Amino acid sequence: MRKIFLALLLTLVPLSALAQEVIDRIDIVGNERVTKDTIMYYLSSREGDYYNEELLKRDFRVLWSTGFFADVKISQAAGPRGRIVTINVEETPLIKSVTYKTGRKVKEEDITNKLKEKDEYLLAFSNYNPNKIEKIRKTIEDLLAEKGLGAARVDVTANRKARNEVDVIFKIDEGPKVRIGNVEFSGKVKLAPSLLRRAFKENQPHSLLSWVGGKDVYKPAKLADDLAAVKKIYQEHGYMEATVGEPKVEEVSRRTIFFWSRPQKMMRVTVPVDAGYPYRVGEIKIEGNKVFTLSGINSNIKFVPGEIYSTKVREKSIEDLGELFRNFGHLYAQVMPIESLDPKNKIVNVTYQVFEGDPCYLHRLEFRGNIFTKDKVIRREMVIREGDIFSLAIFKNSVLRIKQLGLVDLEKDPDIKPTAADPNRFDVTVPIKELQRNNIQFTAGYSGYEGTFVAVSYTTVNFLGAGENLEISGQYGARVRNASFSFTEPYLFDLPLSAGFTIYTRMTNIPWLYDQSSKGFDINTGARVFGMWHTSLTYSLQYLDVELPDYSDLTEEEAADYSEYLTYLIDSYYQGLFGWGKYNMSSITPAIYRSTIDSPLTPTSGTMYSASFKYAGTFLGGEIDLFKPSLQFTHFQPIKRGVLSLGAHIEYSTIFHIGDTAVPFWERFFLGGERNIRGYEIYTIGPRSSTGTNVGGEKQLVMNFEAVFHVGGQESPLYLIAFHDRGNAWAQEDKINLKDLYTSTGIEARVFVPALRVPFRLIFSYNNRRIYDSDSNFAFRFAVGTTF
Repeated sequence: MRKIFLALLLTLVPLSALAQEVIDRIDIVGNERVTKDTIMYYLSSREGDYYNEELLKRDFRVLWSTGFFADVKISQAAGPRGRIVTINVEETPLIKSVTYKTGRKVKEEDITNKLKEKDEYLLAFSNYNPNKIEKIRKTIEDLLAEKGLGAARVDVTANRKARNEVDVIFKIDEGPKVRIGNVEFSGKVKLAPSLLRRAFKENQPHSLLSWVGGKDVYKPAKLADDLAAVKKIYQEHGYMEATVGEPKVEEVSRRTIFFWSRPQKMMRVTVPVDAGYPYRVGEIKIEGNKVFTLSGINSNIKFVPGEIYSTKVREKSIEDLGELFRNFGHLYAQVMPIESLDPKNKIVNVTYQVFEGDPCYLHRLEFRGNIFTKDKVIRREMVIREGDIFSLAIFKNSVLRIKQLGLVDLEKDPDIKPTAADPNRFDVTVPIKELQRNNIQFTAGYSGYEGTFVAVSYTTVNFLGAGENLEISGQYGARVRNASFSFTEPYLFDLPLSAGFTIYTRMTNIPWLYDQSSKGFDINTGARVFGMWHTSLTYSLQYLDVELPDYSDLTEEEAADYSEYLTYLIDSYYQGLFGWGKYNMSSITPAIYRSTIDSPLTPTSGTMYSASFKYAGTFLGGEIDLFKPSLQFTHFQPIKRGVLSLGAHIEYSTIFHIGDTAVPFWERFFLGGERNIRGYEIYTIGPRSSTGTNVGGEKQLVMNFEAVFHVGGQESPLYLIAFHDRGNAWAQEDKINLKDLYTSTGIEARVFVPALRVPFRLIFSYNNRRIYDSDSNFAFRFAVGTTF
C-alpha cells in the first residue's frame, strides 16, 4: 500500500507543476524619469517565476508607497509561454521650484522657519505630493493667524512644465489686520478689570503701547493662554476656585489711536468669570527635611497664617527653598507643595514635601576660549575649587568675578554636567571669549570737560597675560593737556593683592574758575578682604600751580560774572584762604567697597557700595590739610535681560578743612556736566556768593537714574537711555535741602565702541533751572564716557 501511495505522489506533483503558469514577461509603461531597473528593484515578482496574484498585489502596495507615482495599475494577459504582466505608472510630478508670494507683514523667512520647525519644509526637486501641499497651506494659514491676520487667504497653484515638472506657487493675501477693540469681564469679577487685562499678553486692547508692540492684533490661537493667565491672577489674589468661561468675541466699530482715522472693524472680547470667595493661609507644614532645620526652611517661606493666600507667594517660596538647597550643594533637591483647600473655613493648608538629595561636588573645572590670558588668571577668581561642595551661589559669584576683570566675557552659559561614574560629581566647562586686549588710539573730538582735543594712547588690560594693566597716554586740547604713564599688577606674588602707580603731568582749564598745572604720582595698593569686599589705599603727591584763567574772549554777561568771581578770590586770598599760587599736596586715601556689578563697561545687574576717605596733611610733607570723605551707592536691575535694565546711583561727598586753613577752592565741588547732572554746563552748579558767583560747595549730593534699552539685540553697540539726574552742592554751614536741587531729565543715545572701550553719547535734556537768564531749559550735548 505504501509503495502505491508514493507512486501516485510522484505522478501528480509534476502534473500540478505543469498546470501552474509562469510569468513570461513584465512590461513597464508610462515611466519617464524613473528607470525600468528602479521599478524592477522594488518588485518581488520576476520574469520566469510562477505567476502569483497575491505577490502582484504586494508589489502594487510597494510601488505606491515609494511616492514616485501618482497612479499605478497592474494588469495581466496570456502570452505564448505564460502570463504577460503590464505595469502602467503615472509618475508624480517633480517640483522644479517653490515660490512664496508674501505681503509686507509676513516675510518668506517667517514661513520657511515655521515649516522647518514643523518638519514640513518643501524642497525643490522633490516629489509633488498634494496632501503635503495642503498640509503646508494650513500651516501658513495658522502662522498668519498667529500674526493677527485672521482674514488672510493662501492659494496654491502648480504650473506644469516639460518633463513632468511643476512650479509650486503659494500666493498669500494677508488682508487687513483685525485688532482688539476692548477686553471686558462679566459675572462676579471682584478684581479690578485693569488688573485682569494685564494677563492678556497677546490680545491686548488697542492703545498706543499695544500698537507699538504689535500686541493689539486679534490672535485666536493665543486666546487660551491669555485666559489661563487671567485665572492665574485670580489665584495669586486668593480666589482659588475662580472659573474663567469661554469668551464671547464680537465685531465692533472703533477708531484707532489716530484721531483722523475712520472707524474700522475690531473685536470685543468679553470674558465671563466667577471669582468665588478669597481663601486665606491656614497651616504650613514642612516634611522630609533631614539636613536643614525647620527654622532655616521657614525663613524662606513667605506665608503668614491668616493673610490672603497667593499662588505667587507659594511659587516664590519654592524658588527660594530650591535656591537655599542648591547654595549648599544639594543640586538635586526638590520641593513639592501639597495644597489642601478647606471650603468651609475658606483656608488653604500647605505641606511642603522636601527631597534634599545628596550633596554634590565639583569634580573638574575647565576654561575654554582663553588664548593669551593665562589659565591661572581666570582660575584664581574662582572661589570654589575642584573637590569642594558644589555651592551654586559661590559658583555664580566666581563667574561674576571673572566678568569683573574686564579681560574676558562669557561666550555662553557654563556647561554643567554630572560625571558618568558618579551623578553627584559635576564637570564644569566655562566657555569664554577674550576682550580687546591692546588698544592704540588716536582720537580727536569734543566733550564738555575737555573741550576740543586730540589724544593718543596705548592701553593694554592684559599686558603679559596675567591681567596687568599698562597705559601710556597724551592729550592736547583747549581745556586739558596731559601725559601719563601707569601700571597695575592685579595679583602681586600670586596673592589677592594689587599694586600699581601712575606718573602724570596735567594742565587743566576750568572755565571761568582757574587754570591748574600739576605734576605728581600716585601709588596704590588693594586687597580682597572677604567675599566681594575689597579695600584699597592710595598715596598721592602733587605739585600744583594754580593761576587765574584768561577771560579775554568772554561775553559781556560772562565777564561781569567773572569779575565778581575775581573779587571773591582776591578777598579770599587776603583772608588767608587758598587762592592762586604754587603748592604741594600730599595725601592718602583709604577706601572700602563691595561690587557685584556684572560688567565694568556695559553693566546690567549688580550692586556697588563704596566709601573713601581722602586725608591731606602737612605731616605727610604737603602744605594743605583737609579731610574729604565720600559715600557711593550704585545698583543695576535687569528687567528683561538683553533688552531693558534700570540703573540708580547716589553719591554724597563732603570736605572739611583742618586747623585754621581753608578748603582750597580747586578742591571744592562744582557740579554740572555729563559726569553728574548731565543737562547743565560743566562746573556751573554750586553755592553762590552775595554777588551771585558760583564759589563751589563743601558738600554735594548727586542722584542719577537711568532706564537703559539695548537696541538691536546682544551684539548691537547702540543703547537708548531715559535718564533723570538730581543734585546740588552747598556750603558747609548750609543744610542739605532736597527741595533745593537741580534736575535734568531727558534721553540719551549711547554707542559703545569695543575697540575704544568707551561709549560715545548724544544727550538731550530738560533742565528745571536756568543758570543765566539767557539760558534755555532745553540742552543738547555730545559726551564721551558714562555718568556712573
